Amino acid sequence: MDPRRLKAFLVLAEEKSFHKAAERLYLSQPALTQRIQALERELGVRLLERRPFRLTPAGDLLRREGARLLKELEALKEAVRRAGQEALRFGVPENLLPDLMPLLDHLRRGLGQAVEVLEMHTPEQVRALKEGRLDYGLAGLKVEDPEVAKEPLLRVPIVVALPETHPLAPRARVPLRALKEEPFLLLPKDFLPPLYEAFMEVFRRAGFAPKVVREVARFSQAVSLVAAGLGVHLTLAPYRVYPHPGVVLRPLEEEAALEVALIYARRPPPPRLEEVRRLLRALVL
Repeated sequence: MDPRRLKAFLVLAEEKSFHKAAERLYLSQPALTQRIQALERELGVRLLERRPFRLTPAGDLLRREGARLLKELEALKEAVRRAGQEALRFGVPENLLPDLMPLLDHLRRGLGQAVEVLEMHTPEQVRALKEGRLDYGLAGLKVEDPEVAKEPLLRVPIVVALPETHPLAPRARVPLRALKEEPFLLLPKDFLPPLYEAFMEVFRRAGFAPKVVREVARFSQAVSLVAAGLGVHLTLAPYRVYPHPGVVLRPLEEEAALEVALIYARRPPPPRLEEVRRLLRALVL
């Protein structure tokens, strides 16, 4: 049984709402629906009814026993990790992973210790740090939690993806206000609310609200639509490592960036904190 599907089901059973559960899991509602349907296919039973929302007898049994199984599985995974190799556990957002991997490789070599990279959005990192499942995080969004320390490391520019035939494509930098009348393909608000709000703040500073023609959760889908001429797309600079025929990425003239910070639980302090700070700062400064 796929633990991600089980976790999605347990959250849905608790929230009793696809919208609320998807928001809590940082998934789009279609992605959550796909996970539930895949779990039902795997088990060969129907787990819930939608309208009105209720669990079937099979779903109710899975709700009662699933949380215990998931907890035992996480404990087993942690025990196996520790038995196999003591590694520093770093949480990194998926969308920042390509550009941050050289940073983590540098850290591994400098420490002479294994570094385990776990893909987690910033809110997930904060929870994992407080629960002791993570040693450090590299957060791309604001963190406001008294139990978690935050030390700025670097800034990641926000860029715009344009069709290569767009009149502004030849420019080295693009003024966002010049795209006021363009159709935009944007991240859904309920997919990752903090990142969505960061993008909307860029639009507010430029003095307009974007004309959103379609919400797109995945960069690969967004650039395909941009290449087809269906709109332009705001994203993060690290995606420059994914070239796509017919699409160019251009930085904005306006100041627009996400701050990446090293985060960790204040108590107890994480292993080798001073060395981690020194190595990371030496690379980014």
